[in-house]
Amino acid sequence: MRHLLHLCLTACIAAALLPACGAAESMPDHVPAATAAEQTSPAEPFRRIEAQALHSQRAAGATMYVFDNNSAERYAAGHVPGAVRVAKDAVSATVLPADKAAMLVFYCGSPRCTACHDAARAAIGLGYSNVWIMPDGIKGWEALGLPVEKSATPAG
Repeated sequence: MRHLLHLCLTACIAAALLPACGAAESMPDHVPAATAAEQTSPAEPFRRIEAQALHSQRAAGATMYVFDNNSAERYAAGHVPGAVRVAKDAVSATVLPADKAAMLVFYCGSPRCTACHDAARAAIGLGYSNVWIMPDGIKGWEALGLPVEKSATPAG
């Protein structure tokens, strides 16, 4: 029993340290493999995920939180299924999950929009470590023919 406990503890420590060392092969399954190797920079301290990769990861059952940074009207017109609307300047611990290591994905309208960049930086500033943006935005999502949800009334 003690040997098994030692093995579990060693595995947990290794799992925590390997991604920090840049070992993309050892990253958890919920991290998109196509973009996991991308490095962050001070100017862009988050990672990027393409719309199709996000859709595929969600379809495979990955646990993540998706946030729409568009206007309330645009959100009502169509958004990524299950996405929560939050204005880029309203990102706070009350709208984000308690787990600071949870995968957070922010998106806005299109590659020309930077609201998701600002929202992602705000989440990082709050101590979240697994922060991503979907730079193609909802326009890129729709261009691929991926499903959208619509709301009868704009979200607040």
